[in-house]
This record gives sequence, structure tokens and C-alpha cells, in this order.
Amino acid sequence: MYRKIESENDVDTLVPIAHEIWSDHFKTMFDSEALPRLIEGSQSKKAILSQIEDGYQYFFISQDDRKIGYFAYKIDHSKNELFLSKIYVYSDQRGKGVGRKVLNHLEKLSHDVGVGKIVLTVNHRNTNSIKAYEKWGFANLGRINRQFENGLVLEDIRMEKSL
Repeated sequence: MYRKIESENDVDTLVPIAHEIWSDHFKTMFDSEALPRLIEGSQSKKAILSQIEDGYQYFFISQDDRKIGYFAYKIDHSKNELFLSKIYVYSDQRGKGVGRKVLNHLEKLSHDVGVGKIVLTVNHRNTNSIKAYEKWGFANLGRINRQFENGLVLEDIRMEKSL
């Protein structure tokens, strides 16, 4: 169900998937000028390769030989945490437990590598995701600002789940 994104060809496959999912998911949260800047700042080939170089691990989520989404995380032993960078699935796959399965996988991984919490940030306008994370046991730690290399600044919610 999960396959690590390891090569530049894998990233080339991921980029259009990410752009399609993000364009659909965030179309009501961001205007037509901000959304392309958001996608370019975080899900362009350059941005993804930079994140992988920085220690982030990306994985495709597949079902019945179809890529239905992806997730990424980074383990930071110095902070005793797994930072969940993203879980995104196509809209026709939302509400089917895919995100919950990824979180279960990451909770087990966190335990296996000896970190005690999972942390994440989610845009403050992304209320459905915030509610889902709260349902899954994440605490809302409040708002933070996040700046991208392209100058875009977003207001996110920092969330945390102790394991």
C-alpha cells in the first residue's frame, strides 16, 4: 500500500499528483493567486527534492495498483518526534479511512524508532482536517506562521499527539 519515493523519476510522478490533489483540496481556501504560490512553494519538484535532501521521507499511497495519494514525514530524535509533513489523498478516497491507516502506520513507526510524539501543522482554514486530527487524538497547540521561500506566509495550527 505504501511505496517510498526514492528517485527523481518518482518525484516526477508525484508532482502532478500533488498538484491535482492540492488544487482540488485547497480551491475554496485560497484565492487564484495564492494557491499556485502555495503549491509551487511546497510541492514543486524543486521543493520536494529539497525536502527529501533535508531528511523528509515521501511515500505513495496505492490501492488496487492505483496511486490514491501520498504522505511525508521527518523523524527528529533530538525533539523526540515524528513531524508529519503531509497526508493527501484524492477527493474520491477521503472519508474511507486512508488517513487513519497512514496515522496507524506512523504511530507504529514512531514507537519502533523510539520517538514519543507525532507533530504536524495544518492550515487554519482546513477545518475538516483539523477536526479529523482532533478526533484521532491530536491536541491543538495554537496558531503559528509559516513562511515559504517564495514569500508566501500561511497561518497554520500546530498539533501534537503523544504516544
